[in-house]
Amino acid sequence: MTLAERTLAFATQAPELQTRKALTSSLLSLIHEIGATKFACLFLRREHGTLVIDKSISNLPRQWQELYLQRGYEAIDPVFQAVVRSGTYGYWNELVSGMVVSKAGREVMATARDFEMRDGFTKRIMLDSGGVAVVMAAGIELLRSQQARAALRMAFEVFANEGARMLKMSGEESSSQEADAKRDLSKTQLRVLLMRSEGLSNKQVAQNLGRHEKTVECHVTEILRRLDARNMIDAIRIATKLKLIL
Repeated sequence: MTLAERTLAFATQAPELQTRKALTSSLLSLIHEIGATKFACLFLRREHGTLVIDKSISNLPRQWQELYLQRGYEAIDPVFQAVVRSGTYGYWNELVSGMVVSKAGREVMATARDFEMRDGFTKRIMLDSGGVAVVMAAGIELLRSQQARAALRMAFEVFANEGARMLKMSGEESSSQEADAKRDLSKTQLRVLLMRSEGLSNKQVAQNLGRHEKTVECHVTEILRRLDARNMIDAIRIATKLKLIL
């Protein structure tokens, strides 16, 4: 089977799997073809305006997991921060390209190499249930091709959503995220978000609210930050999933 056929087979079979062990085994079978031996799917929650790790499914060594959490690596990991903040995806060297990586960030990357994670691919996933996940696969050296990139992107989307289903994160978790988002957004920001979802421009929103356009632009910037959205279209999609707007 070609890599594309294997990826399609994984995507087709995953919804039928009943256990995390079976789902993990199926993913590993696929990513081994790309050179990855380690993976992690991190389900995030919003805490004080910041996304933090809530639950996970992975085959990472326990020593690395404990080190990562104890040292607070998620706060200084340049790859993790790159995908959480901007929603980008790709191979690690691409994600940190152009970034000024701190000494602590370099330590994260060096320590990852000690655990046979020298090369990796990471992507942020907006879950169908309304949550957010970050998925990564790593190894000594990954296959780098358009086919491999496409396979990882599709496999991560499928794995994260099926993992969320198995962890039963759709009900209580979604409600918690909705409540957090409502607390994070002010009444004015919710009004701005609603009007933008109805197709109004920043200028038209400003006229409706009797505010300066620059003020509305500031609200929009803050909405994107608080919803962890790439742009206004992404913010509207996230807000709709969280039932902030209908």
